Amino acid sequence: MKIFFYKSFITFVFIFIFYQLTIGSKVRELESKINRITSSENIEYVKDKVREEIKNAISKDRYLEVEDAILLRDFIKKIKSELELNKN
Repeated sequence: MKIFFYKSFITFVFIFIFYQLTIGSKVRELESKINRITSSENIEYVKDKVREEIKNAISKDRYLEVEDAILLRDFIKKIKSELELNKN
């Protein structure tokens, strides 16, 4: 009976070490990336970057090229027509 417990304990230890070396390291790496993304410093950086880009866009005379504006207009018209068909 002692041998069973020793073998079980050693097997559990090996499985735990194997898990920590493979899956556990990937989980810790993913957690650290998530923490970096959601840190308050990074959020403030993104907010400042968005504000800066909005200011740059406002200062421009045109947001879109003529061809892009035409494509967007046609695309929005198509979506509107499909939405109106789905109402009935």
